Amino acid sequence: MNKLILSIGLLSVALLTACNNSQAVRDENSQFYSVPLGSTFTLSREITIQPDQTSVYLQNGKIELVRNVDFYKPHCKFELYTISEQARVVKPDTFVVTRIVDQREDVATKWPVYAVLGMASGDGPLHLTFSTTMYLESSIQPDVFRMNCKRWDWPNIGEYLSINEMRQALGDYFTLTLAD
Repeated sequence: MNKLILSIGLLSVALLTACNNSQAVRDENSQFYSVPLGSTFTLSREITIQPDQTSVYLQNGKIELVRNVDFYKPHCKFELYTISEQARVVKPDTFVVTRIVDQREDVATKWPVYAVLGMASGDGPLHLTFSTTMYLESSIQPDVFRMNCKRWDWPNIGEYLSINEMRQALGDYFTLTLAD
């Protein structure tokens, strides 16, 4: 019986050692390196949220109207909790990442013209959104809600954004600092 308990204990130690952080991917160009909890987004200049809106889109370091966003390329959506009839200004601040959700969702679009020619295959969605949603917190600006970085991609080969792709989308508006 003691040998069984000793064996289970040694196996547990071996498994815990194999799962330590030294095995984690830490390549900022990899989709498998996630933004750690406690990381921060530092806003370097004011962002104006237009009336009747709760968000702005950032792509290639610029704020874009939703109709100008190329959804197949890396982009981020910076969001507030509440809607207002007045324009609001988010002032430079540091926002702490308190929760992260990675998800894949079907993209609801019209079928492209070539689909009628029989070139579309399968019964599934034509594209998926690969998104990383980071919930943000600020004691100075409590209406700041989250940063959602994403792109549309093919269902079988699509990838989440890497940290460096997120940084490219945000440009010099936000600095992403990773927690240890």
